[in-house]
Amino acid sequence: MAKIIRLISLPIFLKLSPKAIFLTLIFFLPCAYSSGETAAPADRIVAIVNKESITQSEADAFLNLIIMQLSQRYQGKELEEKIEHEKQELMGKMIEERIILQEAKRKKLQARADMVKKRLEEARRSYGSDEEFQASLKLRGLTLSDLEKRMGEQMMLRGLIEQEVRSKIVISPDEVTVYYEKHKDDFLQPEMRSIESLYFEDENIREKLAEDLKTGADFKQLAERYKLAYAKDALSKSQLKPEIREAIFSLKLDEVSAAVRLDKGICVFKLLEIHPQELKDLAGVSERIYNYIFEEKLTVKLSEWIEELKSKAYIVVK
Repeated sequence: MAKIIRLISLPIFLKLSPKAIFLTLIFFLPCAYSSGETAAPADRIVAIVNKESITQSEADAFLNLIIMQLSQRYQGKELEEKIEHEKQELMGKMIEERIILQEAKRKKLQARADMVKKRLEEARRSYGSDEEFQASLKLRGLTLSDLEKRMGEQMMLRGLIEQEVRSKIVISPDEVTVYYEKHKDDFLQPEMRSIESLYFEDENIREKLAEDLKTGADFKQLAERYKLAYAKDALSKSQLKPEIREAIFSLKLDEVSAAVRLDKGICVFKLLEIHPQELKDLAGVSERIYNYIFEEKLTVKLSEWIEELKSKAYIVVK
Protein backbone atom coordinates (compact mmCIF):
# COMPACT_ATOMS: atom_id res chain seq x y z
CA MET A 1 0.00 0.00 0.00
CA ALA A 2 1.25 3.48 -0.86
CA LYS A 3 2.07 5.79 2.02
CA ILE A 4 2.73 9.51 2.39
CA ILE A 5 6.12 10.27 3.94
CA ARG A 6 7.74 13.30 5.52
CA LEU A 7 11.49 12.87 5.96
CA ILE A 8 14.12 15.48 6.70
CA SER A 9 17.75 15.02 5.72
CA LEU A 10 20.30 17.14 3.92
CA PRO A 11 20.38 16.65 0.15
CA ILE A 12 23.16 14.18 -0.50
CA PHE A 13 24.89 16.29 -3.13
CA LEU A 14 25.73 18.91 -0.47
CA LYS A 15 27.86 16.31 1.31
CA LEU A 16 29.80 15.12 -1.72
CA SER A 17 33.09 16.20 -3.20
CA PRO A 18 33.10 17.65 -6.75
CA LYS A 19 34.35 14.29 -8.08
CA ALA A 20 31.59 12.46 -6.21
CA ILE A 21 28.99 14.90 -7.52
CA PHE A 22 30.09 14.04 -11.05
CA LEU A 23 29.73 10.33 -10.26
CA THR A 24 26.27 11.05 -8.90
CA LEU A 25 25.38 12.55 -12.26
CA ILE A 26 26.80 9.56 -14.09
CA PHE A 27 25.15 6.86 -12.00
CA PHE A 28 21.89 8.40 -10.86
CA LEU A 29 20.67 11.05 -13.23
CA PRO A 30 20.49 9.40 -16.65
CA CYS A 31 16.80 8.59 -16.32
CA ALA A 32 15.88 10.86 -13.42
CA TYR A 33 13.29 13.62 -13.34
CA SER A 34 10.82 11.95 -15.63
CA SER A 35 7.56 13.84 -16.00
CA GLY A 36 5.02 11.13 -15.36
CA GLU A 37 6.42 8.91 -18.12
CA THR A 38 5.72 5.18 -17.97
CA ALA A 39 8.56 3.17 -16.46
CA ALA A 40 10.27 0.50 -18.53
CA PRO A 41 8.56 -2.94 -18.30
CA ALA A 42 11.43 -4.39 -16.25
CA ASP A 43 11.36 -1.42 -13.89
CA ARG A 44 8.81 -0.25 -11.38
CA ILE A 45 7.82 3.05 -9.79
CA VAL A 46 8.81 3.23 -6.11
CA ALA A 47 7.76 6.81 -5.36
CA ILE A 48 5.82 9.71 -6.83
CA VAL A 49 6.75 13.33 -6.14
CA ASN A 50 4.02 15.64 -7.39
CA LYS A 51 3.69 14.55 -11.03
CA GLU A 52 7.09 12.89 -11.32
CA SER A 53 8.10 9.32 -10.59
CA ILE A 54 11.17 7.67 -9.07
CA THR A 55 11.91 4.17 -10.30
CA GLN A 56 13.57 1.19 -8.68
CA SER A 57 16.44 1.32 -11.15
CA GLU A 58 17.16 4.92 -10.16
CA ALA A 59 17.12 3.99 -6.48
CA ASP A 60 19.40 1.00 -7.08
CA ALA A 61 21.88 3.06 -9.07
CA PHE A 62 21.97 5.80 -6.45
CA LEU A 63 22.51 3.28 -3.64
CA ASN A 64 25.32 1.61 -5.59
CA LEU A 65 27.06 4.97 -5.89
CA ILE A 66 26.79 5.57 -2.15
CA ILE A 67 28.12 2.07 -1.41
CA MET A 68 31.06 2.68 -3.72
CA GLN A 69 31.89 5.90 -1.85
CA LEU A 70 31.50 4.29 1.58
CA SER A 71 33.75 1.38 0.54
CA GLN A 72 36.60 3.85 0.08
CA ARG A 73 36.35 4.94 3.73
CA TYR A 74 35.05 1.97 5.73
CA GLN A 75 35.29 -1.81 5.81
CA GLY A 76 33.93 -4.84 7.63
CA LYS A 77 31.13 -4.41 10.13
CA GLU A 78 31.41 -0.63 10.13
CA LEU A 79 30.85 -0.60 6.36
CA GLU A 80 27.82 -2.88 6.72
CA GLU A 81 26.31 -0.57 9.34
CA LYS A 82 26.90 2.51 7.18
CA ILE A 83 25.29 0.82 4.17
CA GLU A 84 22.28 -0.23 6.20
CA HIS A 85 21.86 3.33 7.46
CA GLU A 86 22.04 4.69 3.92
CA LYS A 87 19.43 2.20 2.77
CA GLN A 88 17.06 3.60 5.36
CA GLU A 89 17.79 7.18 4.31
CA LEU A 90 17.96 6.62 0.54
CA MET A 91 14.39 7.30 -0.51
CA GLY A 92 14.16 10.41 1.65
CA LYS A 93 17.31 11.85 0.06
CA MET A 94 16.10 11.12 -3.47
CA ILE A 95 12.72 12.69 -2.79
CA GLU A 96 14.31 15.80 -1.30
CA GLU A 97 16.51 16.36 -4.33
CA ARG A 98 13.54 15.89 -6.64
CA ILE A 99 11.47 18.45 -4.73
CA ILE A 100 14.29 21.00 -4.72
CA LEU A 101 14.77 20.65 -8.47
CA GLN A 102 11.05 21.07 -9.03
CA GLU A 103 11.12 24.26 -6.97
CA ALA A 104 14.13 25.54 -8.92
CA LYS A 105 12.26 25.00 -12.17
CA ARG A 106 9.15 26.67 -10.78
CA LYS A 107 11.24 29.73 -9.93
CA LYS A 108 12.70 29.58 -13.46
CA LEU A 109 16.30 29.28 -12.29
CA GLN A 110 18.79 28.52 -15.01
CA ALA A 111 22.40 27.42 -14.92
CA ARG A 112 24.97 29.64 -16.63
CA ALA A 113 26.05 28.00 -19.84
CA ASP A 114 29.71 28.96 -19.34
CA MET A 115 29.76 27.40 -15.86
CA VAL A 116 28.17 24.20 -17.15
CA LYS A 117 30.82 23.94 -19.85
CA LYS A 118 33.53 24.53 -17.26
CA ARG A 119 32.19 21.71 -15.10
CA LEU A 120 31.99 19.51 -18.16
CA GLU A 121 35.66 20.12 -18.88
CA GLU A 122 36.53 19.29 -15.27
CA ALA A 123 34.63 16.03 -15.70
CA ARG A 124 36.61 15.25 -18.85
CA ARG A 125 39.90 15.88 -17.04
CA SER A 126 38.95 13.50 -14.23
CA TYR A 127 39.47 10.67 -16.71
CA GLY A 128 42.76 9.53 -18.18
CA SER A 129 41.71 10.48 -21.68
CA ASP A 130 38.77 11.76 -23.68
CA GLU A 131 38.27 8.22 -25.02
CA GLU A 132 37.84 6.88 -21.45
CA PHE A 133 35.42 9.68 -20.68
CA GLN A 134 33.31 8.96 -23.77
CA ALA A 135 33.40 5.23 -23.04
CA SER A 136 32.12 5.86 -19.50
CA LEU A 137 29.20 7.84 -20.88
CA LYS A 138 28.41 5.22 -23.50
CA LEU A 139 28.54 2.42 -20.92
CA ARG A 140 25.70 4.09 -19.02
CA GLY A 141 23.67 5.06 -22.07
CA LEU A 142 24.50 8.75 -21.84
CA THR A 143 25.44 11.34 -24.41
CA LEU A 144 27.45 14.48 -23.82
CA SER A 145 24.30 16.57 -24.07
CA ASP A 146 22.63 14.37 -21.43
CA LEU A 147 25.48 15.01 -19.02
CA GLU A 148 25.50 18.71 -19.78
CA LYS A 149 21.79 18.89 -18.97
CA ARG A 150 22.23 17.01 -15.67
CA MET A 151 25.11 19.23 -14.63
CA GLY A 152 22.93 22.25 -15.29
CA GLU A 153 20.23 20.77 -13.06
CA GLN A 154 22.71 20.23 -10.24
CA MET A 155 23.77 23.87 -10.53
CA MET A 156 20.12 24.88 -10.34
CA LEU A 157 19.75 22.94 -7.10
CA ARG A 158 22.80 24.57 -5.58
CA GLY A 159 21.71 27.99 -6.83
CA LEU A 160 18.29 27.66 -5.25
CA ILE A 161 19.75 26.61 -1.90
CA GLU A 162 22.15 29.55 -2.06
CA GLN A 163 19.26 31.91 -2.81
CA GLU A 164 16.71 30.56 -0.37
CA VAL A 165 18.87 29.36 2.54
CA ARG A 166 22.59 30.14 2.59
CA SER A 167 22.30 33.81 1.66
CA LYS A 168 19.81 34.41 4.49
CA ILE A 169 22.03 33.10 7.29
CA VAL A 170 23.45 35.92 9.41
CA ILE A 171 26.07 35.53 12.13
CA SER A 172 26.95 38.50 14.32
CA PRO A 173 30.35 39.14 15.95
CA ASP A 174 28.62 38.75 19.32
CA GLU A 175 27.60 35.19 18.45
CA VAL A 176 31.22 34.32 17.71
CA THR A 177 32.39 35.89 20.97
CA VAL A 178 29.73 34.13 23.05
CA TYR A 179 30.62 30.77 21.51
CA TYR A 180 34.30 31.35 22.25
CA GLU A 181 33.61 32.20 25.89
CA LYS A 182 31.44 29.11 26.36
CA HIS A 183 33.86 26.71 24.67
CA LYS A 184 37.31 27.89 25.69
CA ASP A 185 38.40 24.32 26.43
CA ASP A 186 38.08 23.61 22.71
CA PHE A 187 40.69 26.26 21.94
CA LEU A 188 43.42 25.21 24.34
CA GLN A 189 46.77 24.66 22.64
CA PRO A 190 48.22 21.54 24.33
CA GLU A 191 51.67 21.49 25.84
CA MET A 192 54.22 21.06 23.05
CA ARG A 193 57.86 20.06 22.75
CA SER A 194 60.19 21.44 20.08
CA ILE A 195 62.68 18.73 19.19
CA GLU A 196 65.37 17.70 16.78
CA SER A 197 65.57 14.07 15.71
CA LEU A 198 67.88 11.70 13.89
CA TYR A 199 66.65 8.50 12.28
CA PHE A 200 68.80 5.62 11.04
CA GLU A 201 68.55 1.90 10.31
CA ASP A 202 72.24 0.88 10.29
CA GLU A 203 73.10 -0.63 13.70
CA ASN A 204 76.80 -0.08 12.98
CA ILE A 205 76.32 3.69 13.34
CA ARG A 206 74.69 3.49 16.75
CA GLU A 207 77.76 3.38 19.01
CA LYS A 208 79.73 5.98 17.05
CA LEU A 209 76.73 8.30 17.02
CA ALA A 210 76.27 7.91 20.78
CA GLU A 211 79.90 8.96 21.33
CA ASP A 212 79.50 12.03 19.14
CA LEU A 213 76.28 13.04 20.91
CA LYS A 214 78.03 12.89 24.31
CA THR A 215 80.39 15.62 23.08
CA GLY A 216 77.45 17.87 22.16
CA ALA A 217 77.77 17.44 18.40
CA ASP A 218 75.26 19.31 16.24
CA PHE A 219 72.35 17.16 14.99
CA LYS A 220 72.41 18.64 11.48
CA GLN A 221 76.12 18.07 11.11
CA LEU A 222 75.75 14.48 12.31
CA ALA A 223 72.95 13.93 9.82
CA GLU A 224 75.22 15.10 6.99
CA ARG A 225 78.23 13.14 8.22
CA TYR A 226 76.43 9.80 8.63
CA LYS A 227 73.73 10.30 5.98
CA LEU A 228 70.92 10.20 8.56
CA ALA A 229 67.33 11.47 8.32
CA TYR A 230 67.03 14.79 10.20
CA ALA A 231 63.85 16.52 11.36
CA LYS A 232 62.87 19.48 13.49
CA ASP A 233 59.31 19.82 14.77
CA ALA A 234 56.98 20.88 17.59
CA LEU A 235 54.79 18.05 18.85
CA SER A 236 52.15 17.37 21.49
CA LYS A 237 51.69 14.13 23.42
CA SER A 238 48.65 13.11 21.37
CA GLN A 239 50.71 13.13 18.17
CA LEU A 240 53.28 10.61 19.39
CA LYS A 241 53.50 6.86 19.80
CA PRO A 242 53.85 5.79 23.47
CA GLU A 243 57.55 4.90 23.24
CA ILE A 244 58.43 8.19 21.54
CA ARG A 245 56.20 10.21 23.85
CA GLU A 246 57.91 8.78 26.92
CA ALA A 247 61.37 9.52 25.50
CA ILE A 248 60.63 13.13 24.49
CA PHE A 249 58.49 14.28 27.40
CA SER A 250 60.96 13.00 29.99
CA LEU A 251 63.81 15.15 28.60
CA LYS A 252 65.15 18.35 30.08
CA LEU A 253 66.08 21.31 27.89
CA ASP A 254 69.03 20.55 25.57
CA GLU A 255 69.08 16.96 26.78
CA VAL A 256 69.50 14.12 24.27
CA SER A 257 67.47 10.92 24.59
CA ALA A 258 68.68 7.38 24.55
CA ALA A 259 68.18 5.57 21.26
CA VAL A 260 64.51 4.64 20.72
CA ARG A 261 63.92 1.54 18.60
CA LEU A 262 61.02 1.73 16.16
CA ASP A 263 59.60 -0.86 13.75
CA LYS A 264 62.29 -0.48 11.11
CA GLY A 265 64.88 1.81 12.61
CA ILE A 266 66.20 3.86 15.50
CA CYS A 267 65.54 7.47 16.59
CA VAL A 268 67.42 9.87 18.83
CA PHE A 269 65.81 13.10 20.08
CA LYS A 270 67.03 16.41 21.50
CA LEU A 271 64.69 18.76 23.39
CA LEU A 272 65.02 22.37 22.19
CA GLU A 273 62.09 24.14 23.81
CA ILE A 274 59.04 23.53 26.02
CA HIS A 275 55.78 25.25 25.03
CA PRO A 276 53.29 25.30 27.92
CA GLN A 277 49.58 24.83 27.35
CA GLU A 278 47.91 28.08 26.29
CA LEU A 279 44.54 29.40 25.23
CA LYS A 280 44.32 30.53 21.61
CA ASP A 281 43.02 34.08 21.39
CA LEU A 282 39.66 34.92 19.80
CA ALA A 283 41.24 36.58 16.76
CA GLY A 284 43.07 33.39 15.91
CA VAL A 285 40.00 31.16 15.99
CA SER A 286 37.17 33.51 14.99
CA GLU A 287 37.00 32.23 11.40
CA ARG A 288 36.85 28.64 12.62
CA ILE A 289 34.03 29.53 15.03
CA TYR A 290 32.16 31.47 12.35
CA ASN A 291 32.31 28.51 9.96
CA TYR A 292 31.11 26.12 12.66
CA ILE A 293 28.14 28.31 13.61
CA PHE A 294 27.31 28.82 9.93
CA GLU A 295 27.22 25.07 9.29
CA GLU A 296 25.06 24.51 12.35
CA LYS A 297 22.58 27.15 11.22
CA LEU A 298 22.67 25.86 7.65
CA THR A 299 21.75 22.36 8.81
CA VAL A 300 18.73 23.66 10.72
CA LYS A 301 17.55 26.19 8.13
CA LEU A 302 17.99 23.81 5.22
CA SER A 303 15.99 21.10 6.98
CA GLU A 304 13.24 23.57 7.83
CA TRP A 305 13.11 24.82 4.24
CA ILE A 306 12.96 21.29 2.81
CA GLU A 307 10.24 20.37 5.28
CA GLU A 308 8.23 23.39 4.14
CA LEU A 309 8.58 22.31 0.50
CA LYS A 310 7.49 18.80 1.43
CA SER A 311 4.43 20.07 3.25
CA LYS A 312 3.21 21.53 -0.03
CA ALA A 313 4.10 18.51 -2.14
CA TYR A 314 2.30 15.30 -3.01
CA ILE A 315 4.65 12.47 -2.01
CA VAL A 316 3.80 8.79 -2.24
CA VAL A 317 6.18 5.92 -1.53
CA LYS A 318 5.02 2.52 -2.77
